[in-house]
Amino acid sequence: MGSETIADGNDGPVAFRAGFLTGDLSDPAAVRLAGSRCKACGIALFGQRHRCENCSSADLDHVSFARTGTVYTFTIQRYAPPPPHSLPVTPWAPRPVAWIDLDDDGPRVLAPIGCTPEDISIGMAVQLDCQAGWSDAAGKDVMAYGFIPAGDTGALA
Repeated sequence: MGSETIADGNDGPVAFRAGFLTGDLSDPAAVRLAGSRCKACGIALFGQRHRCENCSSADLDHVSFARTGTVYTFTIQRYAPPPPHSLPVTPWAPRPVAWIDLDDDGPRVLAPIGCTPEDISIGMAVQLDCQAGWSDAAGKDVMAYGFIPAGDTGALA
């Protein structure tokens, strides 16, 4: 799978960091997490890399990962993140943050989960949910990622 991001020279949204999101950032349903897969040892790495952090090989493929996964473990974040991040919920409420094992041999990634602390569980199926997390100095939406329970259509809590 290929990797393409919206260039900085447009009026559309930008990724929170280059090499971590792929697809049309103006269509959150089309965005996927990007990374690398090492041809030498097979490990999947979140974010495009030049060298494998497992075996140091430079023989990597840049890939996009499945939009679905499973909660490996989680905790409850009980404090708001510092600026520049803005969150859609005001006032701040505790939220789950989980390690997600991405489907199709993807990597394990850390992300907020768009559900209440009471509704998350280990082994729960989740799906990628990308949305604007904050605005950059030029006023562009900066796209961030999280997950929501599989089948939900809402935004991150």
